[in-house]
Amino acid sequence: MNLSQRVSTLFLCLLLAAATVGAQSQKKEQATGDKRDNIADRINSIVDDVVSTIQKEFGSRDDDAGYHFGMQRTKRYRPSVDEEAMLASEEDSSVTFEGATVIHRRDTVNSNVVVKAGDLTVFGRITGDVLVVGGDLYIRDGAYIGGNIKVINGDVVKDEDAVVVGYIDKSSSKREKPYREQEKNFRRSSTKLNANWVNEATNLDNFIFRYNRVEGLFLGLGSNKRYYWDNQRSYSLFGSVGYGFKSHNWRGNLGLSRQFAFDDGQMFEIEAEGHSLTDTKDDWLIGVHENTAAAMLIHEDYRDYFRRDGYGVNAGYVMQQDYITAQVKAGYLADEYRSMENRTEWSLFGGDKLFRPNPAIDEGRIRGIVATAGLSTVTSTIDGPEGWSIYTTAEFANTSYGGDFQFDRYVADIRRYQPLSRWDNLNIRFRVGSSEGLLPVQKEFDMGGLGTVVGYPFKEDQGNRMLLMNAEFIVNGDFLGDLSFWPSWLMRGINLLFLTDAGLVRNVAPTARWTEGFEDIRFADFKHDVGAGISTRNGSFRAAFVWRTDRSEPPRFIFRFARPF
Repeated sequence: MNLSQRVSTLFLCLLLAAATVGAQSQKKEQATGDKRDNIADRINSIVDDVVSTIQKEFGSRDDDAGYHFGMQRTKRYRPSVDEEAMLASEEDSSVTFEGATVIHRRDTVNSNVVVKAGDLTVFGRITGDVLVVGGDLYIRDGAYIGGNIKVINGDVVKDEDAVVVGYIDKSSSKREKPYREQEKNFRRSSTKLNANWVNEATNLDNFIFRYNRVEGLFLGLGSNKRYYWDNQRSYSLFGSVGYGFKSHNWRGNLGLSRQFAFDDGQMFEIEAEGHSLTDTKDDWLIGVHENTAAAMLIHEDYRDYFRRDGYGVNAGYVMQQDYITAQVKAGYLADEYRSMENRTEWSLFGGDKLFRPNPAIDEGRIRGIVATAGLSTVTSTIDGPEGWSIYTTAEFANTSYGGDFQFDRYVADIRRYQPLSRWDNLNIRFRVGSSEGLLPVQKEFDMGGLGTVVGYPFKEDQGNRMLLMNAEFIVNGDFLGDLSFWPSWLMRGINLLFLTDAGLVRNVAPTARWTEGFEDIRFADFKHDVGAGISTRNGSFRAAFVWRTDRSEPPRFIFRFARPF
């Protein structure tokens, strides 16, 4: 084991140790600022506005979901100089969250709070006003809200020992009820599924805009799948249609879900869907909007594509309660796969660069059973995302169903988002893949580059076994504020990012069981890298340099405006 690999190993151990210690410690006391904080707040506001504008234009990673997808963007909370006094002079100050949000009992937010498309649960203190759009507000015993409350398309559920100083205004006519009475009968205002595993074919924009090397510019219309938790509707229709101006082909899908909703955020559903899609297996590496930006601006397309035509039927169970989301479903999928070729080389920048050739696939019919299960407790907090995300999928293709391939394929993805204090966060992902039988090329696992081990060439290795671990440590840039020469007034808007990756893929005999092939793995078999840079608190906007550890090479530079996981 060489020195660089030992450094990578030590860094991973330190990160895990920090998570254990930090999770058991109390949050740090809020720091006292100085007169320059007014300037810092304005600079931070400008930075957040720029990030918000970019993410509204291109969207955030669905991975991812999301979180959702992606992933939810959290504007980090910044302590004020004299927080009680500053509140009166900074009436426009606010923090904004997207998706389910929790203010913990130990937390105090000395500003207004805005929550979009999700529920807000308050255990702690909010000294300003509260606005919730497209979600419910739960004010628990011991909570304190010092301003007014406005809830649009949602409900207010207040415990008896909670304190609200201002008035409560909501758009619905439902009367306010104690939490315990409402707990089993709350209505879900948002029709979204708040999880990072939501499929791109169902999580659609109303206006579809994408650009890639096999379709060129693609424009279309879409309608995303809605979950009617309140049982106002029994059917959910979703789909899309669009045209690729270089492939000269129409693409689209149409699906119908019959939903049987209960009054406590649970439902069963039966779904049927037909499709003719330009598809990819790389949606977990990079979202469609971020990839579009890369293809148009820097002549890099990080996805590989194939045509997939067919239909599917499935049945499943979905739950979305407070900040817990769960889904289990199984179904039959019948698809025909075809290769696609590069059709364009246009990019705004990139000089004489060329797009990578889109690789050919193993064409033919794949018929089989697909089962998935997911659990997410990820919420937005004033310290960044927090919670678990676990998602597994199993695909069983068989020639007896009329297909040309026979294989089993398994993937598990486990993520933990852990704020350690107001000053730092630790986020970890572990992903494993395995199979039985002979996998077609489009079902193999790739390793290297964006989304995996960043310090290595993109998709350097392929195989039928995969192990991947990613860890990142995000630190508030003002942790050096005690140094008199440190520009705290500026660094409060910047977070330091430290990251490391380790992964491998290998090939074993198709006759091996899916549990085999991991027995004799050595540390030297893994690819490793370490990196450092800057990011936002939740890591969705980042720039960093990353070094591979097996040999001395110049670092690779990464710039992303969506979370890698």
